[in-house]
Amino acid sequence: MSPLPPLDSASFDAMLPLSVHLLSEEQCSPARQRETRLALRVLAAPSETPEEPDPMLVRLEAKLDLALEISLLGHHPDRPPLTRCRLGLDSIAWLSDHPWRVGDTVQIALSPNADSALMLFMAARIEAQCPTPDEAYAITARLQLPADEQTGPLWERWVFRRHRRAILER
Repeated sequence: MSPLPPLDSASFDAMLPLSVHLLSEEQCSPARQRETRLALRVLAAPSETPEEPDPMLVRLEAKLDLALEISLLGHHPDRPPLTRCRLGLDSIAWLSDHPWRVGDTVQIALSPNADSALMLFMAARIEAQCPTPDEAYAITARLQLPADEQTGPLWERWVFRRHRRAILER
């Protein structure tokens, strides 16, 4: 299997639902930006639990997770294919069957979990593409997160959390 290109920041590797589409503008739509910001608030929220969590709170959280997933399945019925990718603080790399032109602005649709309908939508600019021995392309793109005060820090918190977890799992 072809290696993913290295990124110049903390990162983690995963097989995640991911799709890429050419963007005609520099950013994703305001609705997609808002959906991404709200999803990142969930992903970046503190996840530490006490040693003996309250069973009622655990049950309530499970019900909320179920309601969220059911509503998102209706909102995003088509899931992108699982794609080998590397997510970093300001870049993303993935293996693609499709060659992308350096300089193209794309919208990346990414689910942060293979079993979730939660989707993140981010604009990115293709920085590099390199053919791989198995006739795929290793693509690297620089994220163009919205210039609001929340999206960037929430993305960084989530990537750092996943980066630390990847280190512990080695």
